[in-house]
Amino acid sequence: MRTSTSVRIDNDAKEIATAVLKQYGMSLSDGINLFCKQVALTHSIPFELKVPSERMKIALQELEERKGEKFTSMEALKRDLLS
Repeated sequence: MRTSTSVRIDNDAKEIATAVLKQYGMSLSDGINLFCKQVALTHSIPFELKVPSERMKIALQELEERKGEKFTSMEALKRDLLS
């Protein structure tokens, strides 16, 4: 037996998830069903959840505000990430 439900999803996340799932031959509905079946089967979240570090929180905030630092090369980005 199947049931219908409504889910609120961030528009950008929905678009990206839809595109990724399409590469696997699945719809967004299929992906949500897969997630729910894994939760039911394992009685847990089927991926690791982590609390973002302070550095990550700052980076995410900068990204959201489009204030993040821009890099001219991969090497410059790597140096910054490793600092």
